[in-house]
Amino acid sequence: MAKNKTAVKIFFVLLLLLISVSGIFSRSLWKPDEPRVAEIGREMWLNHQYVIPTLNREPFLEKPPLYWWVMSAGYALFGVSDHTARLPSALFGFLTLLLTYFIGKRLGDEKTGMIAALILATTVEFSIISHRCVVDNALTFFVTLGYYGFFVGYGSETQREKWFGYELMAVATGLAFLSKGLVGPGLIVGPSLLLLIASGEIAELKKILPQIGVGILIFFMLVTPWIIGLSLEDGTHALRVYLLQNTLGRMLPSAIRHYSGGHQHPFFYYFGKLPQDFIPWILAIPAMIVFLISSQPCPGSMTKKRCLQVLGLFVFGFLLLSLPGTKRGIYLTPLYPLLAIGMGAWIAHLRKDESHISNLDRYTLYILMGLFALVPLGVALGSLFIVMTGIGPRGIPMAPVITRLTPLLALIVPFGIISFLFLAYKLLRAYKTKTIPSMALLFTTALLCLIAYHEGAVRIMDPVKNIHRFPNKMKPFLHENSLIAGFRVSELTRAMIPFDTGKYIQTYNDPKKLISFLSRHPNALLVIPERKAKTLPVSLRNRLQLLTKQDYSRNFKIHLYRVRRSTYQSPLAPPNP
Repeated sequence: MAKNKTAVKIFFVLLLLLISVSGIFSRSLWKPDEPRVAEIGREMWLNHQYVIPTLNREPFLEKPPLYWWVMSAGYALFGVSDHTARLPSALFGFLTLLLTYFIGKRLGDEKTGMIAALILATTVEFSIISHRCVVDNALTFFVTLGYYGFFVGYGSETQREKWFGYELMAVATGLAFLSKGLVGPGLIVGPSLLLLIASGEIAELKKILPQIGVGILIFFMLVTPWIIGLSLEDGTHALRVYLLQNTLGRMLPSAIRHYSGGHQHPFFYYFGKLPQDFIPWILAIPAMIVFLISSQPCPGSMTKKRCLQVLGLFVFGFLLLSLPGTKRGIYLTPLYPLLAIGMGAWIAHLRKDESHISNLDRYTLYILMGLFALVPLGVALGSLFIVMTGIGPRGIPMAPVITRLTPLLALIVPFGIISFLFLAYKLLRAYKTKTIPSMALLFTTALLCLIAYHEGAVRIMDPVKNIHRFPNKMKPFLHENSLIAGFRVSELTRAMIPFDTGKYIQTYNDPKKLISFLSRHPNALLVIPERKAKTLPVSLRNRLQLLTKQDYSRNFKIHLYRVRRSTYQSPLAPPNP
């Protein structure tokens, strides 16, 4: 019996590992964020600049460097590549799934933890983000680690374990700060304190005051060395940008003069984003809430109070994130392990005692099974539609997709139809017998859809989204001493060209300064977005010789020029050779 349990645990860990690494070797870096993050890590590794991250040799002061520390270590071990750049996200994603399992197990039982981890792994937003090269994966892991520490400390009866839990929470708070600034500590400490206050646990707050003091000391021990290094490298400017503009500026954009961080949305923005991010399991929230307010027991050792505490942390974190003026859907990701744990308790309860299953529970599972049945059919019909009509998402050229997709239709269409018929049969059978669908079948279908996307769909889309096309076209025109000027180029351009060619761009926003540079370096090349070329002076535009170009989408078209020498020369200028 013990051997069987060990084998199940090993299989489960290997399954989580497979989920985490699936697709990271299947595609190139995709815009908008991945090339920038990968290039910052490359420059950190190449220049051994571990205090201030740089992009195109210029300080990048938006985020602390912890994620890039991990990435630069990966580059040192495995070399610079698209796949290596994505390894830190796979690592943090895997560890987050493991932590979700451990929290669910601690609060409930083994089954609750496993189901919670699988739910998190198969939600749309976490699945996509954890397979992308973005720093939010480090933040998500350390915030989840902080919640694990909170539940260990709060739920422990022994003083030793309580100290361990709360100080682990302090360590996670410091590392979360080094991942993405004050939002990390805010997401760990804020919801936890609000939960204790809302629960009337003032006695617990008084009891842990000494531990709070030690936790603050641990936090500063972790973050102070980097802050000191920051001030030594760039004085007060870097501190002001990191700690003031990118913290207070994001919370209250109007309070910071000239703040241009973007992503400004109203208070209710996340209320519309959550249903999109937590597909397909968002459909189960009504049934989960009804279960929590019912008299039915939770699975394992989990109590309704514990389950409500998990969801209370989620609600308080959700509301705190809604207060700042700047918002992005990705900011919600660190809270999703909590929601997955609550949903894991609901499903584990269904499997424990089917005699207490309500009609709401049953029909929720029917809808989920029906949705999973429609996915392979939708993929088959959608693929056929794209190939037959050539119509795809706005601004994306579909020719490369159609070229790859057409030969695969012989596999996609029959597989999609057969999968749909099989799942529909299982659904109708469960409906007729008034039983719930097989949980194993439900999760197996979800995982297969997930892996099919990461290993199949992204390979088909990669020719369209591949950012290496333009740098590869540039390489024949480059030599060892080539200089490249850029006029009003985006962060994406400033990232993808150095990442692929090793050549940095001299960037200019002022046409006069650009002309001055080109006059001093007549053999330099010019990189410029198509729409920005029209803003150059006519005298310079008439001298541009197009070498190559790449149309990534309707709004992102980039050109490479050589500037022909002017036929007019100043009397003071030396004659042309």
